Order: sequence, then C-alpha cells, then structure tokens
Amino acid sequence: MKVPGFRHRSAPLEADVAVVGSGLPALAAAVELSRRGERVALVGPASAEQPRGLGLALLGPGRPYTRVARALGRSGARLVWAAGCENHLRLRAFVDEARRNCGYVLRGSFLLAADRAEAAELAESEDMLRDDGFPGEFLDHYMLETRFDLSGFPGAYWAAEDAEVDVALLLGALDATARSTGIAFVPGAVRAVLAEASSVSVEAEGGAVRAGAGLVATDGAAGGLLPELRPLLRAAAPGRLRTAPLAGAVLPTAVRTADGRVAWQGGEGTILLCRTGPAEERFPDRLEAFATRIPVDLASARRWDEAGEVSADGLPLVGRLPGRPLAVACGFGAFSPGFAFAVARWVTDALVTGTDPTPEPLRVTRPPASV
Repeated sequence: MKVPGFRHRSAPLEADVAVVGSGLPALAAAVELSRRGERVALVGPASAEQPRGLGLALLGPGRPYTRVARALGRSGARLVWAAGCENHLRLRAFVDEARRNCGYVLRGSFLLAADRAEAAELAESEDMLRDDGFPGEFLDHYMLETRFDLSGFPGAYWAAEDAEVDVALLLGALDATARSTGIAFVPGAVRAVLAEASSVSVEAEGGAVRAGAGLVATDGAAGGLLPELRPLLRAAAPGRLRTAPLAGAVLPTAVRTADGRVAWQGGEGTILLCRTGPAEERFPDRLEAFATRIPVDLASARRWDEAGEVSADGLPLVGRLPGRPLAVACGFGAFSPGFAFAVARWVTDALVTGTDPTPEPLRVTRPPASV
C-alpha cells in the first residue's frame, strides 16, 4: 500500500509497534513492549544524543500539594503522586536489574518557597501529604538557613521519597537493554506519522516502518508529528546554566521552586540550574536573576539553551488517542525520569490489551486544568 506523501526507497520495515521519539520515554516504552513479546521498531534520533532535562525521579509535578489538590481535587492529586511512586519503583527495579551505575541516589528533593505565601502553602501541604501517605518535612526559614547556605527564602518542603539519577548513564543502560532484546532501530529525523484505522506508518530519514500500532514518546518535541497535540503543548523554557557552588557552600539538592519555574541538581562540585515550565518571552534572563540568590560562582557559569515542550498544565500527556491504534507520551519538560517508567507500562497496556490504565489527571484526553 502507498501512503500519500511518503517517498518509499524500499519496502517498509514491518513491526507490531512503531515507537516514534527519543530519550527516556521512548526507550523505556520500547523495552517494555519488547518484553511483552511485541516486535518493536524504535524510530527517531540516535539514543546517544545529548540527554535532556534533569535526572530527577520525582513523585509530584513540583507544586505545593494544596495547589495541585485545588486544581485536580484531592483524589486527583493523590493519583499524580501515586503515579510517581509507581515510576520510582519501576525505575529502581530497572537500575537493580541492569547492574550498571546509573547515578541513582535516594535522598529526597526540596520545594523552595520564594515568598511567605508559598511557604504557608508548603506548610499546609506537609499535613495533607502525610495524611495521604507521602512522607516529608517542612523547613521554616530558620531550619533552612541552619542546614544550608541559603538566605532570603522563607521556607521549603523536603519530599523524602524523591531520588536523583544520571540521565546519560540511565539512557546508556536502557539503550543496551533495548539492543539486547532485539528492538530494531531506525535512526534519523521523523518526517511523518500516519495513523489509519488498523495500522500506523512512519517515514524517517533512515527508512519507513509499517506497524499494527504506534506510540509517539519523547522528552523533546511532539507537536510537529501529531497536529492534534499542538494546542496541548507549549514551548519549554530553554535556559540551562552549569556553574560551581562557592567554596565551602552547602546547598540542598535536588531543588525545585514552588512556582515551577526553576530547578537545580548538584554533583561532583557543580550545580546545574534549569528553567522549567513554559517559555516566557517577558523574562528571558530569569535563570541568571535566580542564580544571583544562591551561593554559586557565576564567573564560572556556562549557559546554553535546550529546546523542548511541556504540556499546558505542567503534567505529561499520556495514553491512547481515540479511534486509532496510536498512543502518546510527551510533554514531560525537564522531568521525564519522574514518569517515564510508569508511563511505559501504561502505554504498553493500552496498545497490547486495549485497556488504558493511565491515571485520569495524566491522560491526553483529560479536560484542561491549571496546575
């Protein structure tokens, strides 16, 4: 069969599922599908490309729990944090199974309040989180300044069950696992994805794939591949800044600000700061302005931009699209390690069994909400 607009150089590769994309979401899903006995073709840029985002395995979206509960309802907020718990268990199981150094460290993470109103939200969130089974600790400004070399921040919340990984090492382990399970790699930029009633066709620089089902999974851009996703996605804030802490300074890590705009991760004498959330043209230098508030050596800083996409409400878009054998997993922003392994299980179930277990607050078909 000829697909309109496709330029066939040779017969398409046949597969059960074509996974279109790159990064942790694509590799994790491809491995899960292959382990379920599916013939998988992974179509997209080489997995050895520069890893995206931060290696933070987080339970929630980086907002005060009270704020998320107001937007999604208490049960919806609980589902989002439970999804993070499932992801963490699956990530940890993969790291143990891979028997490779993935830079996994279980030491929690901090939500940092920029003003008193955010500190009050974090203090109230502590009780709600504890009641719902998610342990942590609120730190007022005195406790924060006693433990760390931070000043001018009125409070923080420490999420005890969060963790950090090295994204490059984790990608390497996933890539090795994918190749050992017989997944077919079709490298190069994806030109088109066409989903029909009972099949999916993909055209890429490295060749064409025809499969019974498809999955668009990426921590990069997805809106250009599926037009229906464009209204649900926003350009991600691109700023990244790698610097060193001042001599002797003790900083918490990992950290996200409660407004969802900045995060940082430390390691080996460096601090990587990352703008998170959607791009804001009015505040092009927000990252540099924030960096002046913490004890880092800005003279040593190296700045770069990293293109990507986030969902309009800050939560990933996951699940099967209606009427076609096609699912999506995108809109992760800088935090794909916090969902990618749980998402791999959900989309695999949706495509293989026909039943989509994606929690309602994360479904691609969910009504819009402001988290």
